[in-house]
Amino acid sequence: MSDTKPLSFQASAGSYFLLSLVSLVCVYIPFFGWAFIMNYTGKWFADHGTVNGRKVTFSAGYGESLKFVFVNFLLLVITLCIYSFWYYPKLYKYMADHVSFADGEAAKA
Repeated sequence: MSDTKPLSFQASAGSYFLLSLVSLVCVYIPFFGWAFIMNYTGKWFADHGTVNGRKVTFSAGYGESLKFVFVNFLLLVITLCIYSFWYYPKLYKYMADHVSFADGEAAKA
């Protein structure tokens, strides 16, 4: 068994501080800011992470993220936040579905 781990994440405190500042400002801009935060955070994670030593990239478009945020926000409001039990797994799936290897090759099983 190998001591190497398949997932690696290397980010500095400075880059996280910048992410936090941008998020703090954008969180007060309904929908548009929230979609921007989703894309900015996804790109930040992808830029600092590797899978089996291979770089990954985050590929969600802003318009797609804006639609995701708007539809799910409405569902949260309509259901008085009961939808949050479905929203969070859906959010994680959305983020994971938009991560791929930067070199374009498919993952090997």
